[in-house]
Amino acid sequence: MVERIELNKGVNLGFEEKEGLLIGRRWGYDIHCEKTAREMTVNVYDRKKFKTVADEVHHRYVAYLGLSKRNGAWHVDLVEVDSRYKGKKLANKLYRFVLKTLGITLMAGSSQSVGGRYIWNTLAKDRNITVYAKKGVYSKVIDFPKAGKRELKGNLFNLYNTKAAIYAVAA
Repeated sequence: MVERIELNKGVNLGFEEKEGLLIGRRWGYDIHCEKTAREMTVNVYDRKKFKTVADEVHHRYVAYLGLSKRNGAWHVDLVEVDSRYKGKKLANKLYRFVLKTLGITLMAGSSQSVGGRYIWNTLAKDRNITVYAKKGVYSKVIDFPKAGKRELKGNLFNLYNTKAAIYAVAA
């Protein structure tokens, strides 16, 4: 079920040591991933902004994507982008990068902010990504929602505040 929520707009992720394996370098950032059987985190660090703390290099922590394995897909638990990096469509780029590089199926979070709904809406516009929805997690009824003005529009059923589950996979 995808519910609409409101979140604070300002977030400061600060500096930290790079964690996880380097899976790519894009847009001037290093993208690292830590993965277990049930959880995955994707961290984005700014290569150019760093400071030294006790002989260790700490890089500016730009974005975070937390995923957990549910029903054969990776469920989006949390996405955060540092306030200083807003307006660069970094979360959108990160979703696309993860889908194409790791070759996984993403499942929309059970709660989505306005920005989260916008990201899924823009994913549906990408020709290289297929966005589909199921009436329920275990349902066989599948819909291919269309991009609306700010959020996805289902053809067969309502996608928000119902038991619908929304997925994305690289084509």
